[in-house]
Amino acid sequence: MLMILIHKRKMTSSALATHFEVSLRTIYRDIEALSIAGIPVYTTTGKNGGVHLMDNYVLDKSFIPDKEQSEVLLALKSLSTVPNIDETKVLNRLLALFDQKQNHRNLDWVEVDFSRWQSTDYEQELFNQLKQAILNKQVIQFDYINAMGEESMRTVDPLKLIFKFKDWYVHGYCKNKKDFRMFKLLRINNYQTLPLKIEKEYMDVPVPYQNNYVDPNHMIHVELLFPKNVAHKVYEWFDSQYIFNENEQQLRVSGTLIKDDWFFSSLLAFGSDIIVEEPLYVKAELIRRHLKAAEDLGL
Repeated sequence: MLMILIHKRKMTSSALATHFEVSLRTIYRDIEALSIAGIPVYTTTGKNGGVHLMDNYVLDKSFIPDKEQSEVLLALKSLSTVPNIDETKVLNRLLALFDQKQNHRNLDWVEVDFSRWQSTDYEQELFNQLKQAILNKQVIQFDYINAMGEESMRTVDPLKLIFKFKDWYVHGYCKNKKDFRMFKLLRINNYQTLPLKIEKEYMDVPVPYQNNYVDPNHMIHVELLFPKNVAHKVYEWFDSQYIFNENEQQLRVSGTLIKDDWFFSSLLAFGSDIIVEEPLYVKAELIRRHLKAAEDLGL
């Protein structure tokens, strides 16, 4: 917003909201944040009203220290890899404003890419439609396949897109379950944005597992054994602090893990390359799911 105001000196709040694809409330909050930071930005009402920046204001490079310049540029560079978000113009303008040589060097140490190896046009379009539904506060509906393989139609008030452990999720209020849920985009089918506005104002909604908080009731201690030929998968799926050498042929996973859909799905993915020592009910549940899969396949 500051870069736009430096260039144009005045814009209406509605034009800024449209440009950034956010609500007017967000624009006013950002204006307040700029004022608190000492930027001479102000608003006027009436026919020629809008958001103004004082005519004699020039952004001084020293206003943002070198370290913070690099962090701002890195954040923008990372954001530009998110589907349907193009921050290239802003990034280039800030590079021109800041010390280009220094900041180019500071940006080259890391590369962030949120795309999958085999991403499709459907996934890109779904992400964009979800983004627009969230920004426009519209209700969405889709068929969802849970970790048990069960498919059901969900009607959801979407609140946020979240990237977590290699996958994108949409977090929102599920009207079917009457609770907040996370939905993996890869399991969404027959998506549609409904011509309905979200009626409720959701404030300070906690995101599952955010800030490393997990309900203690969802935690279980496990003792698992794996052959070392699947060591690469073990280290991908489990924290290294829980992995130990059992013997020359086996690895042991011993620790307290979150018992959720991901937990059972990850264990099932190992097929016969897993021995569950504890707890026994987890072993029984894996056997049940494998037998159900065999039955469904007619085996």
